[in-house]
Amino acid sequence: MPLPPGTTIGSYEILAPLGAGGMGEVYRARDASLRRDVAIKLIPATFSQDSDRLRRFTQEAQSTAALNHPNIVSIYQIGDHQGGPYIVSELLEGQSLRQVVQAGPLPARRAINYGVQIARGLAAAHSKGIIHRDLKPENIFVTRDGRVKILDFGLAKLTEQAPLDPGNSPTLTVGTGAGLIVGTAGYMSPEQVRGESVDPRSDIFSFGVVLYEMLTGQCTFLRKTGAETMAAILKEDPPSLDSNHEIPVALQRILQHCLEKDPSARFQSAQDLAFDLDSLSSASDQQTKLPASVDSHRSWWRPVAFAASVFGALAIGAFLARHFSRTSAPEWHRLAFSRGMISAARFAPDGQTIIYSASWNGKPFDVYTTRPESPESRALGLPKSDLLAVSSRGELAVTRSIEVVGPGVFTGTLARVPLEGGTPREIMPKAQFADWAHDGSILAIVHSVNGRSVLEYPPGHALAEFAGQLAFPRISPDGDQIAYLEYPDPSQDAGNVVLVNQKGEKKILAEKWTDLTGLAWSLNGKEVWFTGTPTSNEGALYAVSLDGRLRLLLMGPADLQLMDVARDGRVLLGSMHWRAEMYGAFSGDKAQRDLGGLDFPVPTDISTDNRTILYYEAGSGGGPNYTSYLQTMDGSPPLKFGEGQCTGISSDREWLVCFSPQQPNPLFLVPTRAGASRTLPKDQLTHTFASWLPDGKRLILLASEPGHAIRLYVQGLDGQPAHPISPEGIINLIPRLSPDGKWVAANNYLNKIFAFPVDGGNPVEIPAIQEGETVAGWSPDSHSIYVAAVGELPVPVYRVELTSGKRELEMTLSPPDPTGVNYLGPILVAPDAKFYFYGLDRRLCNLYLVTGLK
Repeated sequence: MPLPPGTTIGSYEILAPLGAGGMGEVYRARDASLRRDVAIKLIPATFSQDSDRLRRFTQEAQSTAALNHPNIVSIYQIGDHQGGPYIVSELLEGQSLRQVVQAGPLPARRAINYGVQIARGLAAAHSKGIIHRDLKPENIFVTRDGRVKILDFGLAKLTEQAPLDPGNSPTLTVGTGAGLIVGTAGYMSPEQVRGESVDPRSDIFSFGVVLYEMLTGQCTFLRKTGAETMAAILKEDPPSLDSNHEIPVALQRILQHCLEKDPSARFQSAQDLAFDLDSLSSASDQQTKLPASVDSHRSWWRPVAFAASVFGALAIGAFLARHFSRTSAPEWHRLAFSRGMISAARFAPDGQTIIYSASWNGKPFDVYTTRPESPESRALGLPKSDLLAVSSRGELAVTRSIEVVGPGVFTGTLARVPLEGGTPREIMPKAQFADWAHDGSILAIVHSVNGRSVLEYPPGHALAEFAGQLAFPRISPDGDQIAYLEYPDPSQDAGNVVLVNQKGEKKILAEKWTDLTGLAWSLNGKEVWFTGTPTSNEGALYAVSLDGRLRLLLMGPADLQLMDVARDGRVLLGSMHWRAEMYGAFSGDKAQRDLGGLDFPVPTDISTDNRTILYYEAGSGGGPNYTSYLQTMDGSPPLKFGEGQCTGISSDREWLVCFSPQQPNPLFLVPTRAGASRTLPKDQLTHTFASWLPDGKRLILLASEPGHAIRLYVQGLDGQPAHPISPEGIINLIPRLSPDGKWVAANNYLNKIFAFPVDGGNPVEIPAIQEGETVAGWSPDSHSIYVAAVGELPVPVYRVELTSGKRELEMTLSPPDPTGVNYLGPILVAPDAKFYFYGLDRRLCNLYLVTGLK
């Protein structure tokens, strides 16, 4: 019997029924504590006696809750109501893909858009070892704003089940082991039909069936009976689409590649599938469309654009109609085939040899050479080196003995190395970036001076300096200007594309972008090409003219990183699967846990009872203003607390302190239970971190005033201005407060750790701190701190006494898979050292030579 409105289930109030299916009834409900509407799927108590049905219901909840991704429905909670279990999930507004395709075939571009999103969701599931096994239009939801969500991972291959006779049923939902059949017949892969063990390539076949149906309105293999359908899957090819001129030939090839009977002939990963689909999409989009947020930066252009659109719409439509199916997309040629991170790549003077630096398969960085006609790479024998630039005279600029100072940023000794081999000639310690002038005579160098990032050109002459981080300087072809990226917060790659001339006159070409990862000049020197995004989407390749006019060059399904542009227009691009991950352990854990998150979780605090962690999502899953979460260590899903970077939990666990990544970013306080948020008075500070003092009346801030470097402040909640308690030049992502609330431990720009008194007084330098170590926590008695060097893996964590400097190894941290891990941090250690968690930055990069860009 359906539940009437007003019924309560746990802390949820039933509002209205949404539907019913084989796994139970679904209702719209209100979450009173967080003031949001949710969906509740309830299985009747009478069905809970069926152990197989109950197991599949619980399995769906557990497998889906482990998958935090924008294209997978979010599970909030699982519980029990009157003897029957229920799942609480995000409430989706829109319709299923089945309802969408019932209206008829989709236009190719819309089908590609949906396909890319589905493939990304599958890639996220497959990366966690979860196979959907029942992908079909009923299990795919399209929201009102065009976002695609995958539903019902209830058949994921996580448990063994008993086989049933497949008979003639077109829908089979039993079995997971080899020799058993599971799935919906019309969408099963051949190996599912044969009852064989399956892997992610089975989902790719099902995806192909769904994509075919989106394009044609027909399920390619569905017949009158289940037996006939399964025979068609095993023996028949899908009807040819050659006569359908509205479906591009390239898309037909992708579809055919998905529907190969032999799994080894299909796409081998959903990530590669998404890449090919999105590359096909950008071939038609790149010359005609920019993201809406890019247009918003140039609002003066809109009246002109509107007038032009009156005359141009028909012409553009005719152009697309004529050319969409035969537009020649940019050609991608893969250059490197190992698994790991590529930090930089450049063309050699001959235009054919490519030089790059990479960390392959968890090993230290080295510099390699390769050529397009060869799949092999040769190491140059420069271990722990990062490539910075290659001169027209065949000389390399590298940093040696590199150390990680932030995500994607290394520091080391700058050296010049002949390409043909020879002894490196060291130039400058602690350099970060460099570029050669086009005649190969002089270098532009970025290094850190007194906590500020300085660009020198020529060496010794400071052309620009910045309180944050300057990165990727590139000298113009005429040598008169330098383009570079600047990051206000050194811990993030969000900021501006900047131009500076020989007089030191600075001009911002593109402001407030994220995922800024690479930069180079165009062939004619009239544009700066760079990779980034003005939104929360994956980074793409853009061009900006010297007067600030933007245009989109190329998009991909993963973050793109521009490495170099050759003299003939060929481009070196990294296709980067870039994500952050979190790991940790609670008292009694025998091994560390994967703490989940979306695509870029950043850990920020541990509650005083050592049972809850706080983090925010800084990637595309978190949106342009990021999203914060609280997660307990009892295995329950994280609680979402809306937009903003929340970095501190109050001692009573009643409040979070947060701020926006966008400027200006005043602090605001968010209740962890029911209640209203509170915004503190605006100030002139740019906040990068905030935490609570034990009294609950004051905050510790890591912030900077305009034109100044970051320092520590104490901020009261009484409206009084914040006052500094440290000099400028604090470099921590997260300073740590002692348990007694009297001291804040933090690193300065000289890589020394000081304890700064909260209530005023002289700071105390912590003795025996080694190069690269940063503070990770305090001991329970506030007499020692925990420190860790976040460079090479594994990372040792030491306990260091404040007075004597005595050091004891407390633990050693390393993720289960070190491949592509560029940066391990921040690290947060609870006072008893039995509870810790940390973040890491993993970048898996493929290097491509791309032609056909203009």
